[in-house]
Amino acid sequence: MLEERIRDLWIAVERLGRPIVNHRNPGAPVELLERAFGSPVPSDVATWFAWANGVAYAADQTQDDVALVPGYEPVSVEEAAALKAELEVPEVEFLGSYWIPLLATGAGDFYAATYVPGQETSRVVSVMIGETSRIAFLSVDQMVSVFVALYRDGVFFVDGEGILQADDVRWLEREEEAVREA
Repeated sequence: MLEERIRDLWIAVERLGRPIVNHRNPGAPVELLERAFGSPVPSDVATWFAWANGVAYAADQTQDDVALVPGYEPVSVEEAAALKAELEVPEVEFLGSYWIPLLATGAGDFYAATYVPGQETSRVVSVMIGETSRIAFLSVDQMVSVFVALYRDGVFFVDGEGILQADDVRWLEREEEAVREA
C-alpha cells in the first residue's frame, strides 16, 4: 500500500538523521490539490501530498537540509501549481496535459506525476534541464518503493561531510529496471 511505502521512505530519511524530517510541512487535503489543478487528481497523487505539503523554509537552510532524496525536495501544492504554470509547454515529452510536480531541485529538475483523468494511478516522469524527459516510474507507488530500496541498499547515503549523496549510475539503473520490469 502506498501509504505504508511513503511512511517507510520517511523512516529511512529519519534513520539517517536528515534535517528534512524537521522541515516537513503537514499534508495537504485533496480539495486543495483539486482547486490548484482544476480537476480531480489520481488517488496516488493525493496520497503523496497527504504526507507532506512541501517543506518549511528557514534562512540558514541548504538544499541538502530539505532533500528527501539526493538533490530533490518534496514540493508544496502551491509550488507544484506554479511550476506547472511556468512550464505549460508541449515540447516537454511525456508530460501531456495532466501532470503534477512531486519532487524538485533548486536547479529546475523535477519528478512529476502524469495521468489521465479518471485513473487512480500516475506514471512518474523525470524532467532534467538540458536533457530529454523520460518515464522514470510506472506509478508513484513504484517511485516510492524504489527510493526506499535505494536507501536500504546504500545507493542513497550520507557522505563524510553529512551531505545526502547518491551513486547516480546505480540510481538511474534502478529507474530503468523499474520501467522495464513492469
